[in-house]
Amino acid sequence: MIPPEVLDQLKDVRPPPPAPWWPPAPGWWLLAAALLLLATALAFWWLRRRRRHAPGREALARLRRYPVPVSADPEWYAGLNRLLKETALARYPHRNPASLTGAQWSHFLATTSGAPGQPWQQLVEASYRPHPALEPRQAIDMTAGWIRRQAW
Repeated sequence: MIPPEVLDQLKDVRPPPPAPWWPPAPGWWLLAAALLLLATALAFWWLRRRRRHAPGREALARLRRYPVPVSADPEWYAGLNRLLKETALARYPHRNPASLTGAQWSHFLATTSGAPGQPWQQLVEASYRPHPALEPRQAIDMTAGWIRRQAW
């Protein structure tokens, strides 16, 4: 048996102090580093994608500002063709679209549009005809569709 005077000298068991919140455990440091690396990679990817898509965004913005004429004007269609050529040159510089004209240009538009059934030949010829067969609204829709379908 334990003598009572020894039992009187015993003190209560104290719990240890709570763990401090700083510095965190090594696992939290690894998680923070992984998240920082992921955020940095996503930021670089987003910036790179944004730069790569800039010509398409600019072309669509220019097209939105492009006035739709009441009557078909060959100069208006020529300007639309010019916008398509500038955009094609930015997207396909290795295929030299600036040198294409007539049937070659309409074939290029049809093959790169993903919608070969569109009347691209009518759009190309509209700038040379006094009364084009293609309505201005349809020409704008075709142009916007072609720009959007490019894999920038």
